[in-house]
Amino acid sequence: MRTRPILIGALLLATAGIAQAQNQQQQAPTTAQLPATPVSSFMAKYGQVDFGYRGDSISGDEARYNRFRDLRQGPFLDRLRLERVTETWLGKAEADNVGYRDQRYAAAFERIGRLKANFEWNQIPLFISNSTASLYTHTGNGVLAIDNAIQQTIQDATLLGTASRDRAISNALTTQAKRFDMRSRRDVGTFDLVYAVNRDVDVKFNVKNTHRTGFNLMSFGLGTSPGLIPALEMGVPTDDRTTDIKGRIEFANARGLLSAGYNGSWFDNGIPTVRFDNPLRATDIIAGASVGQAVLWPTNSSFSVNVNGSYKLPAKTRANAAISVGRWSQDEAIVPPSVNTALVSPPLQRATAETRADIVSMVYSLNSRPVRNVWLNAKYRYYDYANKTPHFEALQAAIGDWAVTTQNHETEPSSFKRRTLDLDASFTPLEYVAFGLGYGREDADRTFRIFEKTADNTFRVTMDSTGNDYVTLRAKYESSSRSGSGFQPQLLEEVDEQPLTRHFDIADRDRYRVTTVLTVTPVPFLNLNAAVGTGKDDYTDSGFGLRDSKTRNWSAGFDVLPIDSVNFGFNYGFEKLTAFQYSRTANPLPSPTFDDPTRDWWIDSDDVVKTVAASLDLMKALPKTDIRLSYDLMDGKAAYVYGLKPEQTVFTSSTLPLRQLAPVKNKLTTGRFDVQHFVRPNVALGVVYRYEEYKVQDFALGSATLNRLDPVNATTGVFASTIYSGYLYRPYTAHTWWLRMTYLW
Repeated sequence: MRTRPILIGALLLATAGIAQAQNQQQQAPTTAQLPATPVSSFMAKYGQVDFGYRGDSISGDEARYNRFRDLRQGPFLDRLRLERVTETWLGKAEADNVGYRDQRYAAAFERIGRLKANFEWNQIPLFISNSTASLYTHTGNGVLAIDNAIQQTIQDATLLGTASRDRAISNALTTQAKRFDMRSRRDVGTFDLVYAVNRDVDVKFNVKNTHRTGFNLMSFGLGTSPGLIPALEMGVPTDDRTTDIKGRIEFANARGLLSAGYNGSWFDNGIPTVRFDNPLRATDIIAGASVGQAVLWPTNSSFSVNVNGSYKLPAKTRANAAISVGRWSQDEAIVPPSVNTALVSPPLQRATAETRADIVSMVYSLNSRPVRNVWLNAKYRYYDYANKTPHFEALQAAIGDWAVTTQNHETEPSSFKRRTLDLDASFTPLEYVAFGLGYGREDADRTFRIFEKTADNTFRVTMDSTGNDYVTLRAKYESSSRSGSGFQPQLLEEVDEQPLTRHFDIADRDRYRVTTVLTVTPVPFLNLNAAVGTGKDDYTDSGFGLRDSKTRNWSAGFDVLPIDSVNFGFNYGFEKLTAFQYSRTANPLPSPTFDDPTRDWWIDSDDVVKTVAASLDLMKALPKTDIRLSYDLMDGKAAYVYGLKPEQTVFTSSTLPLRQLAPVKNKLTTGRFDVQHFVRPNVALGVVYRYEEYKVQDFALGSATLNRLDPVNATTGVFASTIYSGYLYRPYTAHTWWLRMTYLW
């Protein structure tokens, strides 16, 4: 969505270029009229620019409309292109949406046959919310502070009871919270270089640097668990940088290829922790801290050494291999478990994390076509994630900032190995029809998971009909079964999970998938397409957790080109996902609630997404004029229906009547009208209008629930003790238009 205005400009410019080329072709002199020009003096210059004025009218959530783009009204300079070409070199320069938050700049240079260099600078905005408000002020270095007088007032009110506390919080939110736009931005710089030492040897180098600044939305809890009050939602400052470097030497000729390289990545977090005032307390006591602290992503690094090779063998066979050996590591200082001065934190076992994982990855493949109508392929993949982090045990660890427990806690540096074998064969008995059989097996070993090993066997059958001018058909059936061994129930017991719980990513599972894609071209000006797919996952051994999920999707559409100047297309898509999850409410502990089946409950979820896409292009149907129209619709609905046993004991007669959750609805409608008139072969005037409407209903983050927490509408109630930022899911309607001129030279 962010790039659509840019794509519009590209289409305008491309059309203008075609018109200019056609005009030049009509007026081109004959060969006899051209002066004799030495080849060595060949040089060409090209340029194009798109500029004008953009206006808008937005009602509702402007932040969501401009989530990853910047379509503010005002003058714009877009699609600036400069190019110069000679017989020995070429250079390019580009600029898009100059001066706005999503601006982009790029440059390229090529010495033909010797050197290629590309540079790009891209800004990517993230506009989270323009309705947020906060009691916090960022004082620097990740410290978020609340005015001491506000803390003291709420603390004094807390001593008088819950109602007084809630009124004090509500008053502070209403009178003291400051509204601000919560946003962040990524600046991404990329440089690529390819140098040809000779005909067979290339040196390749790439560096990418990403710098993120601004604020990100996060939630924290100041109790013994995140569910206890006060729950805090705030804009957390971010300042991090990621640098990726890749380099390799590559040798290639008619027989094969060999390359060796190095990949390195460094992540540096300038704000590794965030400290924030507790709005309920101005001083530390054993039962509550005045300050909370949360750890953000730590500074870390990784590197790998890579070797890739490919060699051509007899009988139309090629062998390929790729080997990578590397390491991930981080050694940041370990943060104490509590910053509450009223608690005595236990000594740390070590000062820094000392985390390290050694990575080995290998891929071997063999492709062969021994006879004309038989194709064979074999691939083996090996991946070893060996976690070498020393165990860390905390004795009498402080849990949160409100209490101390004597329970021992130990880290679990998990590791895993994955081995995958894929075998495929294809047979072509007829000219345009191929049948295929395939088998795949994945074996995985894991540590600190309830299954030590898992094995996944997959069988697939395919049928492809391609190359025919009238019909293209691709169909695939796939069936797989995953089973685990070495079950360790004690790992569930250690974390107070039900013994029948299974984790869906490693649980026993039976799966099947069917996909079909069909394209029919009965006449040259008509193209029909359709796709159908279905699938199901059954978690046969899962007592609690995900039991099954089903998918179903289909789409149909057509493209019509009755004459060269008219093109009409339409497509409709339908997707549905259903799932069944089973749970038990076992609180409060201890037993008998833990083993009470009358406390079981379950959820049937149903997700449906419908899409519509239509477009009409009228290219020169009117003299010197191009008209483009498009319409897109995405309509999603998710329903969550929960059930209880008739003899259930979770809810008693004194409980308020249970109500089913309202469906979650999301609907995005987009329409575009684009008209362009060529006043000269290299000058075009255009008008673009874009309509976009977003509708949303969400029981969790909708206004019906969360407006009670908004500083303007704050009231006492079930959420009154929550310090809420004001972010929610809001609809919007946006009208955006462009007046533009495209000029080429």
